[in-house]
Amino acid sequence: MIIAMEADAYHLPSGTVKTLYFSEAGFTTRPDDMPPNVYFDPVIKTPPTLDRLLFDGAATSGATKVTVGNVLLVNEDGHLDALATDYAFSGRRFVVKMSDDVETPYAEWTVVMTGTLSDVSVQDSGVSIVIEDRLADLTIGNRPKYLGNNVLPDGIEGTKDDLKDRVKPRVYGAVQNVSALCVNTSKLIYQVSDAACTVSAAYDNGVALTRATDYASVADMLATAPAAGSIRCFAGYFRLGAAPVGTVTCDASSSAVRAADILLAIAHDAAVPDADLSLTDAAALNATNGATVGVWADSDATPQELMDLVAGSIGAWYGFDRLSRLRMGRLEAPAGSPRATWGQETQMALSIRYAGVPAWSVTINYARNYTVQTDVAGSAARTAAWLALEYRSSVQDDATIKVPWPHADELSFDTGLSSESDAVAESQRRLALYGTRRLTLDVDIPVSELGAVDLGDVVALDTPRFGLQGKLLRVIGINSGFAHGRAALVLWG
Repeated sequence: MIIAMEADAYHLPSGTVKTLYFSEAGFTTRPDDMPPNVYFDPVIKTPPTLDRLLFDGAATSGATKVTVGNVLLVNEDGHLDALATDYAFSGRRFVVKMSDDVETPYAEWTVVMTGTLSDVSVQDSGVSIVIEDRLADLTIGNRPKYLGNNVLPDGIEGTKDDLKDRVKPRVYGAVQNVSALCVNTSKLIYQVSDAACTVSAAYDNGVALTRATDYASVADMLATAPAAGSIRCFAGYFRLGAAPVGTVTCDASSSAVRAADILLAIAHDAAVPDADLSLTDAAALNATNGATVGVWADSDATPQELMDLVAGSIGAWYGFDRLSRLRMGRLEAPAGSPRATWGQETQMALSIRYAGVPAWSVTINYARNYTVQTDVAGSAARTAAWLALEYRSSVQDDATIKVPWPHADELSFDTGLSSESDAVAESQRRLALYGTRRLTLDVDIPVSELGAVDLGDVVALDTPRFGLQGKLLRVIGINSGFAHGRAALVLWG
C-alpha cells in the first residue's frame, strides 16, 4: 500500500497558490495521467490520520468530534525548510490517495481522505503538516455587520452611535418573541433578519400590534408610515406606526423550518459549495423528523454553534466525511440489516470502552422565548407566565431504571423545537434511546474490509465475546488514517 498526498499552499514570495506533491515512495506520473509528469517527493514518514466520532458520553448530537492528525515529512537534508517560511497552509485543501501498486495510473488511485490544512511545525529532522477536517470552515464567524451610515431620517444601517459594526441578525426556521433591532430610529424601522423571512406578529411590551399590508420595497417602507398601533413588513424588516411604549419584539420564520433544511441553509451561508452538501442525507433526516425548529442568530455566533443547536433539537448529528462531504443523520438504536459483518478472522483487536450507565430522566426544553419579560402590559398577547420563562419543558422519566443504577443520568437539552407535541415525542424517543444500557467498543479491522462503511452505519461482529454474537451495532467512530493497513472503529449499541 502506497500513500500519496496533494497539498495546496499559498506561496508567499510569488503570491500564488501552489500544489505540493508528497508520497511514501517516489514516483512520477505518466504524460497521459492526471496530473501529468508530476513528481511525488518520497518524504512521507507518518501518513495522515483523522479520527471522526459521532459522540462521546451522553452527547449524541451536534458536530462530529474530530481529532486532528499530522503528516510527518522527512527533512534530514533541509530541502523542505521553505514549507515553514515561504508557504501558508491555513484553510487550504489536501487530498490523500492510496494504491497497492505504484505502477497504477495515479488517476485511478483511491481517494481515502480530503480535508483542510492548518499549519506546519518543524522538528530536528522533519516537517509536520497539521491537518483538520472541514468542520474548521464552520468555526469562523462571517456574519455581515451594520455600516452605521444612516443620514437620518433616511437609511436602514443604523448610525455610528448605535449599530455600527454590530452583527446583523438572521432568522433560521421559526422563532418567537425576539428583540428586533431598530435600524432607523427616526422612522421606527426594525430588522429581525438580514435574509428574507416572514414576520408573523410584532409586539410592544407584549401587546400585539396589527399587521397591515406588506411593503413592496425598502423605498416604499422608508416613504410610508403605517397607521398607529400597526406594523407593515418587508423581507426581514417591519415599521411601527407610533413610538413604542416598551420593548419591541416579534415572531418570525424563514422558508426552511425543518432541521435538515436549516442545516443546509447555514452551511450554504458559510460558503460550503452545493456539490459538497448531501441532499440525500437531508431528505432522509427530514423524513425521520420534520418538526419545526428555529434559531435566531443575533450575534457573531459561528455556523457550527448555530448548527449544533439545530441538530441537537432533534438529536441529529452532522459533519464532513473523509471525502469532505457534509453528512447528517440521527442516531438511532441499531436495527435492520448490517452493512458489513466482521468475523473473528478479520478482527485485529476488540475491547469494551464503556459498559454504559443509562439515563432515567430526559428533559426537552422547547418553544424558546428569546426576550424574557416580567413587566408587561395587562393586555399582553401571551400570558405573563409564558413571557417570564425562557423555555417550556417536556419531561419523561422511568424511576425503575434507578433500581439497578441508583446514579443513573438525568439529562436536559435546550432545543429549537417550537411545538409541545414535537417536544413530547422527542423526550419519549430519547428516554427510550438513553434508558437502555449501551455498549461502546473498539475494534480494528483491515482497511480493505472497511469498504463503504461510514459513520452511522449498522454493522455486526461475528464473535461469542461480550454477548456480541448476532448483536447489531452502530459505527460512531472511524480512524481513517489507514496507517499499517488498519481501520480503527468505535461501535455502539
